[in-house]
Amino acid sequence: MPTRPTTQRARRQAILVIIAAMLASPSIVLAAQNNLTLICPSDATSEPQFKDANTDAILPITDPQLKAVAVESCNPALSVVKSAPVKIVNLRSAPIFVSFTTSDFKSGPITWGAGCTTSGTGARIAAGATCLATVSSNGMSSRFCAALNQPPANCYNAQANHQTMIETIFLPVGAPGCFKTGNCVWFDISVIPSNCTDALWKRNQCARTGGASYNLPVTLGCSGVTYYACQGPANNTYGPENYPSHCGNPFAACESTPSCQNAYFYPMFDPPANKYQPNNYCKGGQVFTITFPSGQ
Repeated sequence: MPTRPTTQRARRQAILVIIAAMLASPSIVLAAQNNLTLICPSDATSEPQFKDANTDAILPITDPQLKAVAVESCNPALSVVKSAPVKIVNLRSAPIFVSFTTSDFKSGPITWGAGCTTSGTGARIAAGATCLATVSSNGMSSRFCAALNQPPANCYNAQANHQTMIETIFLPVGAPGCFKTGNCVWFDISVIPSNCTDALWKRNQCARTGGASYNLPVTLGCSGVTYYACQGPANNTYGPENYPSHCGNPFAACESTPSCQNAYFYPMFDPPANKYQPNNYCKGGQVFTITFPSGQ
């Protein structure tokens, strides 16, 4: 919800490697890194599962983004590309420059519309303005990122450039869950340092792993309902890597509200140890809304 550079955080790297394999072969696919085979259901009421090639164990797919792409991989008819609406709101007193990049490190399939001024690899959004865009629902892992001087060249370099990452997967209508009512988009905020791992977070909140991937505050939501908010100032409230201090609580056993998890501070690769994941989706018919508030 494709691979990233070698500094990719552990959990998301494993998930996205499997997704990349699925998208490359839309039937039963071997995810070599994990020795997992995708097992497609024989009827419409069942869900895809994984089979461990080493033990023959059948494993449920619990990650919602991975499950979404698995469903599409098992149903080639879902691959028809359609578009989903995106609204980007700039509440700052100066213009911002936004880019959209897919996991192949290319500018993503976005059409910049009203309120968006095409600039370089992205778009300029004036102070106080709203940019309306559409994104092709192609199932690829993708990212939005922003800067104050020019559009970032590649949002998959955001960790190295200390830029707030808005991670997305736009998926088409036709599958269970959010797909029943139209195209949907999975989304999350990530501020994970380049070399941070679950083990290093547990040890010392990822000290000396590259610094938080944070440069601008952002909120994410659907059609006027905000799910996640991440804002500074960046300091040592949540460890030495200069994480934003008003970005939820990464230690909380809940997600979405201000006192709960609102962004990925570390990979959260292990689902049993990280039951609550700060990712969500906009259902079909809802507008995925990215807001850049004023402040740090």
